[in-house]
Amino acid sequence: MNKYSIAAALLLLISFSLFSQDQMSPVTGSHDLEKVTIDKYVFETALNSADRTITFLQWVIGVFSGVITILFVIFKYRDEKSLQKNRDELKESQDKIERIRLELIEEEHKMKLLVERLQSVTGDYESKISAIEDKILTLENKSDELDRKTDNMNEINRYFSIAYNSVESGNYSEAVRYYTKIIESNPDELTLKVVLNNRGIALQNLGKNDLALKDYQQVIDIDPLHPQSYGNRGNVYDSTGNYEKAIADYSKGIELKSDYTDAFYNRGWVYLKTGEYNKAIADFKRLIQISPADIDAMFSLGESYLLDGSLPAYENILADIKSKQLNENYRTVLHFFELLGKIAGGENVDRPAEALGESIKMNGKLKWNTGELNGWAKNSPVLSDKQKARVIELLSAAG
Repeated sequence: MNKYSIAAALLLLISFSLFSQDQMSPVTGSHDLEKVTIDKYVFETALNSADRTITFLQWVIGVFSGVITILFVIFKYRDEKSLQKNRDELKESQDKIERIRLELIEEEHKMKLLVERLQSVTGDYESKISAIEDKILTLENKSDELDRKTDNMNEINRYFSIAYNSVESGNYSEAVRYYTKIIESNPDELTLKVVLNNRGIALQNLGKNDLALKDYQQVIDIDPLHPQSYGNRGNVYDSTGNYEKAIADYSKGIELKSDYTDAFYNRGWVYLKTGEYNKAIADFKRLIQISPADIDAMFSLGESYLLDGSLPAYENILADIKSKQLNENYRTVLHFFELLGKIAGGENVDRPAEALGESIKMNGKLKWNTGELNGWAKNSPVLSDKQKARVIELLSAAG
């Protein structure tokens, strides 16, 4: 609304107020002349009041306009000052932001250098970590393999225990079966050699010499320096009468193992069978040097002296045997050899079988291989017929 609209509104309000104060009726066409004159006066008076009012309003409006102008200037100045302040603050903020930006750039550069160094170090560590991980994986694989081997070894030990006990009880068929299970389980080389040797012994005891020879030969193929394989194969050749090969294998075993007592003992007995008494005597002497407490070796040496006709040496070895602590079985064997020595020495031994029989009753049966003695009793050139008869009688009593 402009200033003229306001003035007009005020004029109408004042006029309305004046008319209300005189309580006059509105003008109409049926009124008389005197009535009109009075109304004209009132109207002019109202116009004058209105004019004064308008003049006052113009002044008021002028004052308000000046006030408004002053206020506008004040507000404008204030706003410009505020804007300048804001500009200054903004500039300060921009400066701060710029400093922060520069600091961030510097920090970014530092971080980049750190990252590059970290990447370099990390690269070294990554390769090391990778190597360690490979080692860990290898270790895990070895651990798994060890677990499998442990399980396999436990099973092998169980089979081996059964087979060993079967051999001890004379159940060689069961021993062969369990030794075969071990071989089929793909054992390590050392176990395989032991098991093949043991199965060969069980097969030999079952009379399956060809299979036994194959087992021993397989061990020799795996390990040509395995002395027991030669010794065991020599036993097969010995039992089948192939003495030349037996002596060769025993000798190879002794070559590989200088204290191989079984090879010395068995080769000595092959020499007795072939009549090579001096060689037998040498083997049994060497055996006694290795194992002085070996009573079987001492009796074997005594028999070698007897078959060779070396009676003084025979008597000496029997004296050595008597000085040992003998069990009951060896007492029977000692009595048996004492009777043989007396007969071979020309003493008159009356009823030697009865004498040996008394010893057997007291100490048990004679446990000795008398095969070579039987041949000696029948064919010895140094024994008289009477002596031969006495020896044969004694051997009959020995069973």
